[in-house]
Amino acid sequence: MTPSPDSTPHTAASAKADTAAPAKAAAPAPSMADALEPAENDGPVPPVANAPIIGPPSLFTEHATRLTRDLITALVSEDDTDTLAQQVADIAGRLSAAAADPYAATLDAPHRVPNHIPHDITPGSSARNPIAPPMRIVPDGDWYRCDLTLPLQYQGPPGRVHGGIVALLIDHLLGHAASMGAEKRSMTRSLTLNYDGGTPIGEPITVRGRISRIEGRKKFMEAQILCDGEVRVRADGLWLLPRES
Repeated sequence: MTPSPDSTPHTAASAKADTAAPAKAAAPAPSMADALEPAENDGPVPPVANAPIIGPPSLFTEHATRLTRDLITALVSEDDTDTLAQQVADIAGRLSAAAADPYAATLDAPHRVPNHIPHDITPGSSARNPIAPPMRIVPDGDWYRCDLTLPLQYQGPPGRVHGGIVALLIDHLLGHAASMGAEKRSMTRSLTLNYDGGTPIGEPITVRGRISRIEGRKKFMEAQILCDGEVRVRADGLWLLPRES
């Protein structure tokens, strides 16, 4: 009898095709050492087109920046409209008076500390950026440290510094520790934070960090945030020197 069309798929050839191919062994998971290897694109850092070159702030610039920080603090701190309006009017008056004669501006303790970023306009340490606290980073043995008190605009959970701000403080200080005094600036490759406790708003805190070891282009970093002598945040990171062109 001639096989029906429906029976033709069930031949020796088709049975061979139905046989499953041997499963390939799963690729081994990358090791921690592999994970820390520099990426292929970790080359020289190209200049950013049209990046502004900003010099150190004048006394007027820093005075206006400090008043702007006061305004930000008032906006997040005062809930009474009449009181807030009075505070805003006072700050606006001081800004207007300073702008009327900018070269006559005076300032107590201008923010003049060495920095690993030339032409600093960062939200970490710039004296001319009202978002910055700003951080004053100084050497402390083989560590670098910054002592500061953060006002309410840096709050996340009630009474606590926002976790992203905590990461900003640590990243900025470790960048300083990795690059200050070096011939070339290192860049953040990875940063891991452990939040052991809350970092308080309105209380003195210390951010400190250092290079723990160097392996070729790799700088392994460690940092802490302390309050009342207690470690609230611990961090480890890897900073890289760019490859030679």
